[in-house]
Amino acid sequence: MEEIFEKYRRLMEFAPEEEVDEYSMKQLDQKIYRWHNAEREYLVNLEYFINGKSYSSILDGLYSEPDLRKLKIRFFKPDLKGRWTFTRPPKELMEKDGKGVYRYFEYDPTRLNGWSSTGKVINEMVMVRGYLTDFFVPMSIKSKSRYHHAQEIPRQHEPSLKKLSTLWTDFRCGILPFGIRLCLYTPEERFSITIDPMMNKLMPHPLYNANYHNRVRHSPIDYMIFDAVLASIDMPTLGKKVFEYVFECGDTTAPDVAHVFNIQTKIAENNLQSLINRNMLKNRKEYYYIDMDEIKDQGKKKKMCNNTLRI
Repeated sequence: MEEIFEKYRRLMEFAPEEEVDEYSMKQLDQKIYRWHNAEREYLVNLEYFINGKSYSSILDGLYSEPDLRKLKIRFFKPDLKGRWTFTRPPKELMEKDGKGVYRYFEYDPTRLNGWSSTGKVINEMVMVRGYLTDFFVPMSIKSKSRYHHAQEIPRQHEPSLKKLSTLWTDFRCGILPFGIRLCLYTPEERFSITIDPMMNKLMPHPLYNANYHNRVRHSPIDYMIFDAVLASIDMPTLGKKVFEYVFECGDTTAPDVAHVFNIQTKIAENNLQSLINRNMLKNRKEYYYIDMDEIKDQGKKKKMCNNTLRI
């Protein structure tokens, strides 16, 4: 585990010098320890080719490569019994300047054993965007002392949906990644995969326990707008999962949400109500549904609605 600590500590070299002190380094170590020891499932191992060079760890690539010109991720040793719902089992992703090719195995999530017996690989031209799902931004004890209460401390970084080359620049400015979500858009579909850069593995989709039969189909541009809002929204992880569940699976009830996320119904109700308070959901009696007009309005503020999907 010491090697992991060292990889992240090296990346602190890119942070503002005035924010790196004994306190912020200790906070980083605690973040690493909590992430490393959390119970987490993985689906497949990753290997990276960054600007044509091979790296077994993306953290090594971040330290060595000043910018990202092209990226290839090879996925190997998949867990055939893993939770692949809402995830197409990937074989390879190639990206350059926001566009690329996504190669994945044929898989039917509605079947008990969704893997194709032929091992067929499907190639899709995709537009590639990404954002941080978990991260660390160093703050020195001097900066923290300006605030009397923890709740007064402003958000240190607002994640947003962006090209991977721009995301790379964020990393090289001292924003340390712990979860990276890649959104892959085709003319008819959107795929998403979430990378754990510490372990160099792929994590299951947040909705792996949901029923894929209930999935609502959305256009790629609606997915892009939703992804932009989901990326930047400042709320607890469970609230984000509930938000995504209602978007992906349509009208739902608090007991449905409680079942999917294995939580108490009251907790589900509280999270749904929080989303209503943010004007992201509406409800009819016991049913909750996405307020897509509000999502699009928020997407406009993030300049996503006028994006043209170019693949």
